[in-house]
Amino acid sequence: MFAVVQAALPGLIRSERRVAEVCLAQPDDVVQWSVAELAAAAGVSTATVVRACQHLGFRGFQHMRLELARQAGALSLRDARAPLPDDPPERVVDAVFATAAEALTDALGPLDRSALAPAVDLLVHANRLLLVGNGGSAPVAQDAALRFITIGRPAEAPTDSITQALAARLLAPTDVCMVITSSGANEPTLRAAEAARAAGAPVIAITSYSAGPITELATVLLVVGTPGLPLGSETIASRLSSLLLLNALQLAVMLRIPADASARNAVAIKEVLDHQLRTEAPSSPRRRTTR
Repeated sequence: MFAVVQAALPGLIRSERRVAEVCLAQPDDVVQWSVAELAAAAGVSTATVVRACQHLGFRGFQHMRLELARQAGALSLRDARAPLPDDPPERVVDAVFATAAEALTDALGPLDRSALAPAVDLLVHANRLLLVGNGGSAPVAQDAALRFITIGRPAEAPTDSITQALAARLLAPTDVCMVITSSGANEPTLRAAEAARAAGAPVIAITSYSAGPITELATVLLVVGTPGLPLGSETIASRLSSLLLLNALQLAVMLRIPADASARNAVAIKEVLDHQLRTEAPSSPRRRTTR
């Protein structure tokens, strides 16, 4: 639920956003409040609270409060496990992994599952796949490009923003541009998406927010939300969610590839890797000869 609320924030008007922010910041209090108390805490009217709840996908305040009560315990546990400055390294490692696990549990909340099939269809029939990611999303795009290449799909993920925009503008309508941007507002990524749309190519966007500039450019929008998290781990959680979603999309595409083509791809990949291993293998030390 926290991921759903977080993902919807950019699409709310200012007064409704204040209601959502109070719910995220004080979930334990909100589950005990009346609609009037929440309105007072957010500095809005009770009618605004009800509208905010409905715009977040709930039937009303009571429905939202019940769902919040169901998950408030998990958020409190999250805060309780945040490491302290004098904690040993193993304690910090445990906390980071626990936070990541909780983030992944929440991340699918805002995903429109009906958008998955159209995304896979576009990827299956694409003659060429251009992946675009900048900042923290750049490694995600690189990883996805390699995964699609290994199943025989022509894919690329240029790292330079100018190259991204040029490659996007030269796409054909039978190609696909897939952009990864957690914020949905990264300028170089938006320019590449605009260039792809100008070329007539469909754009699949993976983001963490259901509203924002990228949503207006996306042919297919896949929102993998991330709640507010401790440890400065929101970026990490977003990256993990995007990686797993892309992994799932690549697997879905692979399952649609005919068996004979998959077999040829496997043979080609093995040949390349075997050759690379032979090339990089250290040469045997020469034996010294005695005179």
